[in-house]
Amino acid sequence: MTSRHVSHDNASTFLRRCFANPSRMRLLCSKKAGREGGECLTVSVEIGPAGPIVEVQETSMAEGWTGCRFSPSALWLALKVAEPSFARLTGLGSPELKDLKDLKNPKAPKAIEFGCGVGLAGLAAHAVGYDTTLTDCLPGHLKNLSAHVGKLMAKASGASGTSGTSGTSGTSGTRGLHVRFLDWISDVGADLTGCSVDLGSPENVAASSDWERLDEQELNSFDLALASDVVYEQHHAILLPRVMQRWLKPGGFWAVCLAIRDAEMSCCFLQQLNDCGLMPRSAEHIVIETACKPDRCSYCSSRDLSWPAEASLLDRTFGKQQCSC
Repeated sequence: MTSRHVSHDNASTFLRRCFANPSRMRLLCSKKAGREGGECLTVSVEIGPAGPIVEVQETSMAEGWTGCRFSPSALWLALKVAEPSFARLTGLGSPELKDLKDLKNPKAPKAIEFGCGVGLAGLAAHAVGYDTTLTDCLPGHLKNLSAHVGKLMAKASGASGTSGTSGTSGTSGTRGLHVRFLDWISDVGADLTGCSVDLGSPENVAASSDWERLDEQELNSFDLALASDVVYEQHHAILLPRVMQRWLKPGGFWAVCLAIRDAEMSCCFLQQLNDCGLMPRSAEHIVIETACKPDRCSYCSSRDLSWPAEASLLDRTFGKQQCSC
């Protein structure tokens, strides 16, 4: 098993290089995890200048398909989640939640990551104190995540001196960390008529699974929804906002980091967010950051910045996108 450490300085430098060459945002960060059954790679990422450090288990393309390694989008989102300004922006820096790392804090917020792959962004949320659920539909990812999370929770239990059993539902003395099966097509039952869906990709086929699913009681219960680089076909732009609407609580927040591959598709995603009531009423509650060259970026030139819309399901929303022209 090969391992690698990425300091916060190195991560920030890498992202600056990506920003200078936005097309790099479409590629995975690591070339060391083999595409066809090659080596797996354990990567520890320092998501803040003084920590915390998040460990992810990358896998091969043969085992994990898309998302077998984390992307610049996931790295950007993980570093953002660890910033104090993120907690202030989302309202989670309020006095009653001032110490998210306090394991005895009964008001700890819940985070969910959609299409998580190796789960860097979700694991970052867990590292700063969220009770976190990682979701995906691919068996390879679920198997990899379950094994990795089991090791992390066992390590955390040992460090805290508890003897709870390791697993995906958390142990005594540790903030909850869960792995769940979630297929977007089955979850929202969306009509994809007119969408070009590549049925050769396993994530695009409505699936059933023996893996543990989200409980219906968790509908509209999550304080924070995360997703990174998961919109790369038209139907993803339609499905993701509907999935977020089902699981995010009223008044919750979302943070999405995307490599823009097609201007029309990306604008469709924003329109769907609006249609699902996920765009805020006030511009002060949304942040859109881009890494692009606006003078030749069709997405930035066509994006309607007159949003947010008048009607909104959520009172406060945090949106983050990255543009790769």
